[in-house]
Amino acid sequence: MDFIAVVWSDKTTPDRADRARKAWALYQSENGVEAENRIEDLISDLLHLAEVDEHPGGAEGVAARASRNYEAETGTWPEGWAEAEPTGRFVAQMRQAGGVWSTVGDGDDRRTVAGFLWKAMQIAGFRFSELAAHSEDLMQGRVLTSNDGFEFRVIPRDEL
Repeated sequence: MDFIAVVWSDKTTPDRADRARKAWALYQSENGVEAENRIEDLISDLLHLAEVDEHPGGAEGVAARASRNYEAETGTWPEGWAEAEPTGRFVAQMRQAGGVWSTVGDGDDRRTVAGFLWKAMQIAGFRFSELAAHSEDLMQGRVLTSNDGFEFRVIPRDEL
């Protein structure tokens, strides 16, 4: 799964951390640099902001997408990811042109499972404004292909 980070970005983990460093410094200066002021407090406050500002999926949706983005951006999947057998009824998968299908997520709700592919689809060139319509296509069993050949699908687990 390393191709996700390698093909789609040349940023390293320190590069990505530096993008957030200013926000972290501002948060600390506004809220005091004390033992209780931890980075998880900033993350928690950002999740509250997602709820208040009505970001898609609210705090739970933002946290799930952020976790998937982080995993994709690290260049490797967490230990045991490849061996983990999907347990949900539906599976979200992607592959490079001519490659092997890789499972990105699974669950019992087709719409939620299709949402697991949104970030990768955006990176592959799909427009954010069209992702909801593309999710409908995925839920109907269509395979979507980006201009550079990446393919995305949602299938029943028993078709693996």
